[in-house]
Amino acid sequence: MDASGGGGAGEVFDSPHGAAFAAYSEALVLAHHADVTSIRALAELGRSALREARRDGVRGMASDMELRSVAAEAAGLARRTDRRLQRDIDHALTIVDDFPAVFSAWESRLITRDHVEVVVKAGAVLPGEVRPEFELAAIAICEGDIATRVRQPLQVLAEKMHGRTFTERHREAAADRCVRVFPGADGMSNLVATLPTVIAAGMFDRLTQMGHAVKDARADAGAAAVGDGAAAADATADAAAEPDLRTMDQLRADILGDLILARAPVVDPTTGTDRAGG
Repeated sequence: MDASGGGGAGEVFDSPHGAAFAAYSEALVLAHHADVTSIRALAELGRSALREARRDGVRGMASDMELRSVAAEAAGLARRTDRRLQRDIDHALTIVDDFPAVFSAWESRLITRDHVEVVVKAGAVLPGEVRPEFELAAIAICEGDIATRVRQPLQVLAEKMHGRTFTERHREAAADRCVRVFPGADGMSNLVATLPTVIAAGMFDRLTQMGHAVKDARADAGAAAVGDGAAAADATADAAAEPDLRTMDQLRADILGDLILARAPVVDPTTGTDRAGG
């Protein structure tokens, strides 16, 4: 069998399930060809849009508008959103134009689509002049193992081949740090912070530690409720009336709100079921 996890369409399996395996093998071949054809067609859509936008020497905003127009029309064919199609086109252009050797290896079934995604992600940080060398080395690594186990070796390879130091690249990347809000449904939103990893990991660890402190306080309150003395019972009466059953994810979210806003806000109409973090 080849790197796609199945053999050729005409392969004969010496097994009581031979017919089923043969059918699955043929399905893998058809799916592979369809996937490759789709990526090539998406890339051609992108190239066509760029050619049209640059026909009169116009670049920049005009190119982006033409890509959006093409994506919108293609979205109607695929029954997907415009944004999704534009991302698909951009990604296809990256695979076909920026990693041609990897695309060829995938087309020849030397590697899988999963390998392609891992290679592209690892090699995206590399300058164009070293990318061909990276591709050849990456293909050799991918041929020897499944995609999930080559991710780390490929990241190490890309790091070694990069012309700039990690410190230089991190300083440049840190300049793009930001906080964004993405509105969601039912009065909820996603607050996303792009931060240096050491800061983000430290923040998450602190929220987790504080969440465990709240859980420990629950246990202490429960022990006090069955302990000696009326004072202990009075101190835990409120907690017993409304037990704190929040999960760790909920605790982290509530504590984060408390830390940023300094107190539990009362503007949420669901107040009464929500509570302060700690």
